[in-house]
Amino acid sequence: MKIKGLLAITALFAMSVANAQQQTYINQSGGLGYMYTKKAESQPATGSQYYIESFNAAKIDDSKEITLVRYNANSDEMELKIHEEIVVLEPKDNMLIKLVNKKANYTFVQYLNKDNVASQNYLVLISDNSNLRIFKRERIKFIPEEEAKGGYDKYKPARYKKQSPEYYIQLDNGSIVYMPTSRKKIMKLIPGKGKEIKAFMKENRIKTSRDKDLNKLGNFMSTLL
Repeated sequence: MKIKGLLAITALFAMSVANAQQQTYINQSGGLGYMYTKKAESQPATGSQYYIESFNAAKIDDSKEITLVRYNANSDEMELKIHEEIVVLEPKDNMLIKLVNKKANYTFVQYLNKDNVASQNYLVLISDNSNLRIFKRERIKFIPEEEAKGGYDKYKPARYKKQSPEYYIQLDNGSIVYMPTSRKKIMKLIPGKGKEIKAFMKENRIKTSRDKDLNKLGNFMSTLL
């Protein structure tokens, strides 16, 4: 009777496992056996490495030649399409890539990141004035595939995930530093001009996470320097 009861419990358990989201198998060659799950086949990564997927006509620095480009926000590379072949642009300090359609202008610059560590990447130029510039760092992170760890876990394919953008500011041709999105901290960026900046942001309903608004704010702040 004990053996029959044990077999019944084992059979019931096997049925419940078979109904799980991931198919699990039981090896009963000895004792109560052990469970294992078939490894899911790897799937292509989902998502995209690009904010702008297509190649766009652009001018690089002062060149009059039109080149097809797109920015890879995962690898931080500027890709060029030349005679149907995709190659990577060799970056140099302060290189400027202007899209003809004006969707974005990229520049390869040195800056101090959020942790005050010296870095160098392609940044999107948001507001461009002679004494004040605002930049945006576009980031897309690669997340490796995740295998199912148990009968109820799902396999997750590798994916590219957009990260929150980071903004940077340069005053009077000084160092490019991290720009906070807090309105109170932005008011302190230009000493003695906090009231003017606050009034402008309120009057113009500035959202510090929106590129168009930061362009407008940067243009105004440049008049205060």
